[in-house]
Amino acid sequence: MGSDSRDALGTYLAFQLTELEGYLPLIAAADQEAIHGARLALRRLRSVLSCYKEILPKVPGPVREEVRWLARSLGEARDAYVLGKRIALSLDANGSWRAPGPLHASVDALMAASGRSAAALGAGKRSRRAVQAAREALLAGKRKGKGKASHRLRQDGRNHTLDELAQRLQTQWETLQLSLAAEATATDEAERNTLLHQARKDIKCLRYAVEAAAEAFGPTAAGIIQPAIAMQRILGEQHDSVVAGAWLEALAASPGVDSSDAAELRAMEARRLAGAEAQFRAAAVEFPVPAPRRVLLF
Repeated sequence: MGSDSRDALGTYLAFQLTELEGYLPLIAAADQEAIHGARLALRRLRSVLSCYKEILPKVPGPVREEVRWLARSLGEARDAYVLGKRIALSLDANGSWRAPGPLHASVDALMAASGRSAAALGAGKRSRRAVQAAREALLAGKRKGKGKASHRLRQDGRNHTLDELAQRLQTQWETLQLSLAAEATATDEAERNTLLHQARKDIKCLRYAVEAAAEAFGPTAAGIIQPAIAMQRILGEQHDSVVAGAWLEALAASPGVDSSDAAELRAMEARRLAGAEAQFRAAAVEFPVPAPRRVLLF
């Protein structure tokens, strides 16, 4: 890869911002695929900025906070939709509910709330300002960095810049290991779920940071990306079950909801949770995410 390392990563970040800008009009129409795409662009943006913060231009705190706000807000809208779809599938899987009306009404309310939140975010000026502020901060940092020594990324010769990128990835991987180690010794269920959710976020950050520099590292990058995708999917299912279980507990106290219906839905989620955790334990042993310095530099 013959371009400057900052330029390469900056191009990747600029692409994510362009993607995000393109999604906003669709989000205003409550397009769920656009919401998902925007969240993904934001995750990639934030992951790369976090992992390579010593290499990339510094983004001012207020700008980072606005990007965080947009990511959190879109996440809440999308999560409500995903939860609603999940419960709807559970309802469709069993045709013997005693009082299906209140259950379907609760799902419809989730979907409607997701659509309203998304429409407001897509049409809101704050969302556009957040994206523009991030773009301007990165451009300003790029102009400020011009004239400094160029750091080249080459697949041949493995110079210090590839070492530097690999070390940043190694640091992120070590953060993941801390989350996994803490979860392994936790005895409280709520604490374990929190730590697994943190591990999922750590894996996302590592995966997207590797993807951003995949051209520089070549085929070896897949050695991290592929197991990270698998682990991310499993932990995503685990987290969705935890969230659904908590929501169903609250639903059980809602007017008109039959207690046996609520209990059956909770039992379905408990089985899904157990299955996801079993998959996680197996994957952690059989297909762990390897250390970047061991895989990427050889």
